[in-house]
Amino acid sequence: MIRITRRLNRLWAGIALALMAPLALAASPASTHVNDRAEATAFIHALGAGQFKQAEVHFNAQMRRHASPAQLKKLWKFMQKQFGVYAKTVGSDTMSYHGNPMVIVHTMFKRQTVGLAVFFNRSHEIAGLRVVPIR
Repeated sequence: MIRITRRLNRLWAGIALALMAPLALAASPASTHVNDRAEATAFIHALGAGQFKQAEVHFNAQMRRHASPAQLKKLWKFMQKQFGVYAKTVGSDTMSYHGNPMVIVHTMFKRQTVGLAVFFNRSHEIAGLRVVPIR
């Protein structure tokens, strides 16, 4: 299981859609909107390229309030400090979380590959982000 410091947890708390129950209990295979996987991957690529303003293009209003480009930059720098320099994405899984689409983007950093769960609302806007273990 990924060990994340309290500081990282505080940063994620402002960005996460909700406190997550264990994925095994709440997540199920989903038929996501055709663009959710592409939008989630493009979002992670934008973060990796340092394009934090571009990364928020598909945010819902709540995410825009809680995750400014400056906050995304701070969060991404902290993640790279924790996991190493961003390398690339290496796949993704789609699921449903409380009836809404979720895409877990397998994201490779220098020291570790992690899952970045990108949550979507029913309007297919990005509504949350969280680090999750990859099985």
